Amino acid sequence: IDSIVVSPMKNILKVGQSVQLSALVIDKSNGSMDVSVIWSSTNEQVATITKEGLATAIDQGEAVIYATIDNEQGMAEILVSTNRRRILSEMFTSST
Repeated sequence: IDSIVVSPMKNILKVGQSVQLSALVIDKSNGSMDVSVIWSSTNEQVATITKEGLATAIDQGEAVIYATIDNEQGMAEILVSTNRRRILSEMFTSST
């Protein structure tokens, strides 16, 4: 396994919303492999993830979702907000 690409990579959700994540596993010869990943969340109080890759927003905050096989990992960010507009403006101002 060369790398794991999780999409969508950045997600902005409101509490209660869900997003289906997918993991593309790339082998050393740049081909895709059909293998299952192990999903995990860095903050289960903010976002949970099922073994099928469905992330659900639980409470306001940030969580990173990992897709893991052996020692390779791919990741996606989940931002959970009660005020979508404020989070968007924070993302734009912090990236400049």
